[in-house]
Amino acid sequence: MKLQGFPERYKDAAPCVGDGWHKHYADAEQTLKDGGILVFYGGHGTGKTRMSYELAKNVVPPRATYLRGSIHVDRPSIYTTAVALFMNLRDTYRSDSELSEKKLITELSDAALLVIDEIQERGETRFEDQKLTAIIDARYMGGRPTIIISNHTRQQLAKTLSSAVINRIKENGKGFHFDWLSYRTRRLFEAV
Repeated sequence: MKLQGFPERYKDAAPCVGDGWHKHYADAEQTLKDGGILVFYGGHGTGKTRMSYELAKNVVPPRATYLRGSIHVDRPSIYTTAVALFMNLRDTYRSDSELSEKKLITELSDAALLVIDEIQERGETRFEDQKLTAIIDARYMGGRPTIIISNHTRQQLAKTLSSAVINRIKENGKGFHFDWLSYRTRRLFEAV
């Protein structure tokens, strides 16, 4: 799979540990294969972004390729933060922009897998709500999986998403609570 935008730090990272992490991975893998919406929520450093990378690297989502004439073309798996997504969208409004809003939304909507990290950092404006809903709805209609990552609790996150997004998550998605100690904190304690 072609990976776009994923953090470089995970390319040569040590294997993940913990029964909870591995159980979530197995469950998330099936939801991804079903073209569903995965919601990873929990504290900082619990392996949410890392899991999205491992899934993107190892699991072939549905409709990951398409035919262009007689050639099979791979769709990329794209990682972005919510802040970067909306900065890129706003950037399309510049008069000298080479990318249109429609083209950017199509690129995100058509990706084999789309990961939107740090969703709690967005401004929750009407503009952002409309664009996020449009992207997730297009992916839902196309049967392509999406991963939403947040450091909020499930309840806090639900308050920030549109009812359309929540309904799609309820229909064909699954939430994963990363409720264990931060891997970063563990390393700090192990180093002492």
